[in-house]
Amino acid sequence: MKTLLDTNILVHAYNKSSPNQEQACKILKQAMQGKIQACLSPQVLYEFFAVVTSAKRVEHPISSAEAANLCIDLWECNEILKLNPSEIAPLEVFKFVEELNLSKAKIFDCVLAVTAKENSVDSIFTENIADFKPYKFIKVVNPFV
Repeated sequence: MKTLLDTNILVHAYNKSSPNQEQACKILKQAMQGKIQACLSPQVLYEFFAVVTSAKRVEHPISSAEAANLCIDLWECNEILKLNPSEIAPLEVFKFVEELNLSKAKIFDCVLAVTAKENSVDSIFTENIADFKPYKFIKVVNPFV
């Protein structure tokens, strides 16, 4: 079963002040060892970078260089599948925008959901259950509950 790791899983894994760090690290370790069929998209890494380097978003931000190296390591990990949206993904994304009346940052979760669908991903690990509930084609799992 292919599982997309949402940004918050990575943020918790690398945020020492997170109460979910231990569980997130366990998930990431299983992914990097190939024990779970985990997937990442470039968008998740870009979002992760933006969060962990911002003092407004995390208590202990890391340097841009350190964050970039973490992203490179994750992307180069052979055991983690890489997902990219297709050339026609924007068409489906904007159909969902109209259908679900999405606005603002909700589009980013929509892009992830569509990317997952296009790549036959079964589930997504995220703590943002409500953000992905409208997408019936993917199972949403909060690994922190």
